[in-house]
Amino acid sequence: MSRSHLVLRALLALSSLGLVGLVYAVGGGTLLLAVPLVLLTAWVLARPESVLVILLVVGHAIHWVTSAPVPQGWAGWTWLLLGAWLVLLLHLSASAAVTWPSVAPVPRAALRRWGQRAGVVALATVPVWAVAAVTRDQSLRGEASMTYVALAGLTLLGGALYLVARQSPLTRR
Repeated sequence: MSRSHLVLRALLALSSLGLVGLVYAVGGGTLLLAVPLVLLTAWVLARPESVLVILLVVGHAIHWVTSAPVPQGWAGWTWLLLGAWLVLLLHLSASAAVTWPSVAPVPRAALRRWGQRAGVVALATVPVWAVAAVTRDQSLRGEASMTYVALAGLTLLGGALYLVARQSPLTRR
């Protein structure tokens, strides 16, 4: 296995185990779910092309939702953003590990392109996270203004991503 693939697998392991640890760090965690996630991580490291990667990501989501407390204050919301970025890293490293043969090094240009796209997605989660964090204490009755702000932001973000993808020479065929 090439060194770049070893790095991808290490990122996969660190992000998955980091998600398990993050749930415990925020004051939650269920051993009944954490142990299978750790075992599933080991399996996915050996076979990142299996459909068990989906089960691993869904398992992390279930572990977070059932174990982590509802975010209170900015510290809780920051942990939530970190968790979202770890899920992105888990998905990205697993996808990259199966895209190229494990004996060949991953091309630097491809890593740069994947990194840029992951950076866009990571940055795109920040406005959504910020709107959710700011509106966490608002009443649902009569407070539709932030909903409109969120919808407008998502529309602008979707349009920007469409334009970036449309102008990219790699997407033209």
